Amino acid sequence: MVRQPRPAARTRRAKRAPAIAFDAITLEGGLIAPAMLTQIARIEADEQTAADYGIARGLILRDEIARAYRIAQAHYADLTAHPEPSLAATERFTEALLRDVLEFRDLVPIGRHDRDGDIYPLTFEALSGRVPVVVVPPADGIDRVSPSLTAAGRRGSAASVVQDWLNAEDAALWGLACCGTRLRLLRDNPSLTRPAYIEADLDAIFTNEGRVDFAVLWLLLHATRFGKPADAVSDCTLERWRLAGLKEGEVARDRLRDGVEEALLALGTGFLSHPANGDLRKFVSSGMIPAQVYFEQCLHLVYRLIFLFVAEDRDLLHPPQTAALKRLRYAQGYSLGNLRQASIRRTSYDAHTDRWEALQIVFRGLAEGQEELGLPALSGLFEPGRMDNLESCTLANRDLMKAIHRLAWLKGQDGTLPVNWRDMQTEELGSVYESLLELAPRITANGRELLFAEGAEKKGNARKTTGSYYTPDSLVQALLNTVADPVMDRVIAGSQDPARALLGLRIIDPACGSGHFLLAAARRLATRVARVRNGGVASADQYREAMRDVVRRCIHGVDRNPMAIDLAKVALWIESLEPGKPLGFLDANLVCGDALLGTFAFGEKLDSLLDDGIPDDAYKPLTADEKPECRKYFLRNRDERIGQGRLDIFQDKTWKPQNSYIERIVETFKAMPEDTPRERRARQDLWQQAMADPGLLAKRQACDTYVSAYLIIKDGTPTPHGERTIPTTADVAAILRQLSIGAELEVSCSRACANARVLHWGLTFADAFAAGGFDIVVGNPPWDVIQLGEEEYFAQRKPEIALLAGAKRKKAIQELKADHPEIFSTYERDKRAFEAANEFARSSGRFPLTARGKVNSYALFSELCAKLISPRGRAGIVVPTGIATDASTSLFFADLIASKRLIRLADFENRQKLFAAPDARMKFCLLTIGEGCDKPTFSFFSTDTSQIDEPERNFTLSAEEILKINPNTKTVPIFRAREDARLTKYIYGRSQVLVEEANKSTGNPWRVMFRQGLYNMTTDSALFKDAVQLTDMNLVREGTDWITDPNATLTSTRSGEPLRYIPLYEAKMVNFYDHRAGGYAQRGDERGYRVLPETSDEEHADPDFELTPFYWINQADVEERLAAVRWKRDWFIGFKDLTSATNERTFVPAIIPRVGVGNNLPLLFPDISDARKIACLVANMSSLIFDFVVRQKAGGLHMNFFYVKQFPVLSPDDYKDADLNYIVPRVLELVYTSHSMAPFARDLGYVESPFKWEEQRRAMLRAELDAWFAHAYGLSLDDLRYILDPAEAKGIEYPSETFRGLKSNEMRDHKEYRTSRLILAAYHDLKIGFGARIAAE
Repeated sequence: MVRQPRPAARTRRAKRAPAIAFDAITLEGGLIAPAMLTQIARIEADEQTAADYGIARGLILRDEIARAYRIAQAHYADLTAHPEPSLAATERFTEALLRDVLEFRDLVPIGRHDRDGDIYPLTFEALSGRVPVVVVPPADGIDRVSPSLTAAGRRGSAASVVQDWLNAEDAALWGLACCGTRLRLLRDNPSLTRPAYIEADLDAIFTNEGRVDFAVLWLLLHATRFGKPADAVSDCTLERWRLAGLKEGEVARDRLRDGVEEALLALGTGFLSHPANGDLRKFVSSGMIPAQVYFEQCLHLVYRLIFLFVAEDRDLLHPPQTAALKRLRYAQGYSLGNLRQASIRRTSYDAHTDRWEALQIVFRGLAEGQEELGLPALSGLFEPGRMDNLESCTLANRDLMKAIHRLAWLKGQDGTLPVNWRDMQTEELGSVYESLLELAPRITANGRELLFAEGAEKKGNARKTTGSYYTPDSLVQALLNTVADPVMDRVIAGSQDPARALLGLRIIDPACGSGHFLLAAARRLATRVARVRNGGVASADQYREAMRDVVRRCIHGVDRNPMAIDLAKVALWIESLEPGKPLGFLDANLVCGDALLGTFAFGEKLDSLLDDGIPDDAYKPLTADEKPECRKYFLRNRDERIGQGRLDIFQDKTWKPQNSYIERIVETFKAMPEDTPRERRARQDLWQQAMADPGLLAKRQACDTYVSAYLIIKDGTPTPHGERTIPTTADVAAILRQLSIGAELEVSCSRACANARVLHWGLTFADAFAAGGFDIVVGNPPWDVIQLGEEEYFAQRKPEIALLAGAKRKKAIQELKADHPEIFSTYERDKRAFEAANEFARSSGRFPLTARGKVNSYALFSELCAKLISPRGRAGIVVPTGIATDASTSLFFADLIASKRLIRLADFENRQKLFAAPDARMKFCLLTIGEGCDKPTFSFFSTDTSQIDEPERNFTLSAEEILKINPNTKTVPIFRAREDARLTKYIYGRSQVLVEEANKSTGNPWRVMFRQGLYNMTTDSALFKDAVQLTDMNLVREGTDWITDPNATLTSTRSGEPLRYIPLYEAKMVNFYDHRAGGYAQRGDERGYRVLPETSDEEHADPDFELTPFYWINQADVEERLAAVRWKRDWFIGFKDLTSATNERTFVPAIIPRVGVGNNLPLLFPDISDARKIACLVANMSSLIFDFVVRQKAGGLHMNFFYVKQFPVLSPDDYKDADLNYIVPRVLELVYTSHSMAPFARDLGYVESPFKWEEQRRAMLRAELDAWFAHAYGLSLDDLRYILDPAEAKGIEYPSETFRGLKSNEMRDHKEYRTSRLILAAYHDLKIGFGARIAAE
């Protein structure tokens, strides 16, 4: 199924609200959305009544604005009466403007503030400090370093002083800077990512009668807009307008994504359908130009259009000195602004081609320079060769106009408005990238139309198959706070030339996508560079200059998707564009390649890697391989590596000097300017010269040969000339000696690596590796398992197969071998590519800590990022929280802890849809890695970035504390709040884990063995018998069992013994101290899979009542299986496998009769002779205190053994006689409620009848045991109250919960939190005795 293109734009003129053009108001950095500013100017925004502005009843708002204009104009005339107004005169003017015009009645002169050794020379404060104001004379300007401020004790500009004070002072959010002729509004911006402000040109307003601009100035900066002194600093109209603008921007971005998609359809179909483009149609419909390649060329055209929209709207396209006539010629005849206006005129939608021809003139002009239009040679995005198939084609005006209209206009409730490309955040292009990855291009059968897949076909889109998710900016900024800022602070502090030191930093995102992280990091670094260069907050021009240097020297990125690399380049070019200067050469910075596939070593380490030869595992048989062929090359390679055929590649070291040679070239390359086309070409030529170095080419070819041994299919297919196409170690050696290995083998290796986009890190980024690594590593890598997903794969190739499930899909795939051999062959080849990448990760040695189990790309990327960091650097990535909690990544995380490299882990739940695509239950984290951190910081269960810095959510854990809590897995425990962490650490300090695997002597004091039940409920189901089957076998009931009918013909075992079938217990049949929680008696023949009907109080009170299971199992088979564990007692200890940390209880153990047990009720066998102490262990593991810890540690839905082994228990030696006398009778009374548990009672020395089931008494007994263990773990009364109910102990806002479900159920059933009352009372009664015990200890 394909999506049809939307109807063409209506040719009649669209109704639209008139846009207000501001001549004297400048927006920079999107402080308030332009659309919101337009609403404010029209007095259509919220909080804009006369009363909101404090205007008396009966007066009109616009009349007040007119009156204020006349007053302000008079004050300005007084200021400019002198040609060079003094500081004092400017201060008088600013005070009058704020007091008499904007109605700040409480303006207070300040002079200066001192804070932490810094001086902040503020001129005024208004609204009790909410609004700081800095004034300098007109000659100083707002952005230049002001002598008047330097004299006051701080070198800086008016803007920088205001910005720095807003960042330092929590009580101020918005501030003003004024130099008499200009007034600027700024906001707290601690991340300093780029200049952001709104500025009014007062001189233009008051000398040119700019009443419209004055109106918006007055409406925006009136004192009522800043809130009241007593309110929270964020409680003000300005902040609400800012947030409303952001939300409207999100809606506009969603519509823009639709516009880009529709523009692609219009262009793609327009080229294909034009009568003059017959060759294009033929090549595309035949597949000679694949649909994806054609789509990417159309996409490149859209990139160019977007770039031009931004450059024109920001007035960055022409050099400043460009003649007005040339600007006018371009604007009226060739500009996208002209096309934008034409796209809303019916007459523009004709069949002529002149507009496309004019656009091509612009493209050529921007590639080479166009004097008549004043266009500079930008190169980069406009270099020829990226749209070869389109540049020679024709495009009708109507199709171009459709595309332009989709990119230039947005339809909203108020009509059609122009897209504000000028103020759009460049990283917002990432949201466009996200949508483009969802598009699966299709060409119609006649070759005349481009469509995008829908339905099943869409499941194969690039985003799904690459695990890519666009990262919200809030997460990016939060991560950079812990990664980029500390590195930059350290570099500045240790350097005499901070700007040079900052530009020496190397930043990389190894899965950069559209460049969101790179843009954000570049902005922070550029802002720092501009500040140190200019002594404070820089102007927009100074920022762009710094940004250009940062992008050229510091920014690096890798991505497997060429579309993503192109978009990242566009984003960086837009952000670093300076008028008149060419686009930077970024091919050396942004590289298309697979970051996980290729060699990682550099220099001597790379030489050593190649000298060791190709690993033998490269020849392991994979899909489509022939085993004999693999065996042949395996033996050959093994002999070459360690046998007679071994060749030492170090005998000839002619290639080795290239390492330092390349490093020197790269350093020279990075330092080269590129402010003119000639300089850019020289820089590009030097890079190409470096990449063409024979030594480097030989090393790269050797590395390709090494990796291709994994990639090439080994099926024995003969070649035309009988040459080998599969490399071995000797070929690597030959290449390094610059000897020939044969043309066919060369081509085979090169093609395999090119198709797989192999990336050799040390050869690609030689300078960074020579310096020890990158200083800032950031990103959000893919989160997918590295395997071919059949559903996604066939979605585009055979959608009917994608719709099948399980075995049916497998069968349909196999049938392709006969029905569609070409599709099957391609499938096997592509499947093998995934398998080869997996095998490379496992056996190449690149990922020793994470290439385990089912390999996940996020785990490999985590290990990669940790390796990429320089000694002074940090890495920060967004990955699933499983990186710290899953067994498959435990080696990696343990290494981070042991080497003191973990800085911070901030965990999130996706319940507020920070990521739009993943499941709301998905847990992910911001992981920060560095050096020398003794106690990393953790936070868990945040749903918004504003929560991660809340003190009560953050806690620290040392390596020793983590090993104490999780000595086996060495993974991090999960705590909702700091108090949870403190209590858990304390409990572990007074106990030990159930089983410490590394401690063979004393690590298992209970001598525990585990079994996953006795029977697998699926694979062993043939052994199970239900009542009907047992009846057919002539067996009869005897209590809970079925036995041979003594009155019938003997049915016996092989040994001649009568048959006996005993109950098969399942987890849902038991509960705490209750082996009769629910049964199948009321179900009849219906098995069902949900919870069972609960046993009634009357049934519980009957000691003869026993559960009816659904299945029974042969007792002889049970005993045979038990022989392996040598368990002699006639009862078991089981616990429920299925669980959740949000259930009423998480760990649910039960003592049950000696019966058959399903795998959902795992068994625990303590090899302790004293049954009384085993009863104490069960009581311990049934206690609420124990469950509190369990809830911090059980992260999944199953109570895996590795969890249970690390739970904190008291040891057998901790129980003295007095303890046994207290615990055992209570456990006995709770368990022994029916005759089936008599064996347990006898083992405890009790031979009387079962105890009566009394719910109230049982609640008290359990509470007394809970209280006993609270004392045994050393908990205070406050600790216990917290465990029972954090909201009661700490307040309802405290970010933790323990037994909310238990409390909720008891409030419903008992009208009180009964468990809490009973435990606290029992704790008090036990306190005296335990006080003496603790004192004795």
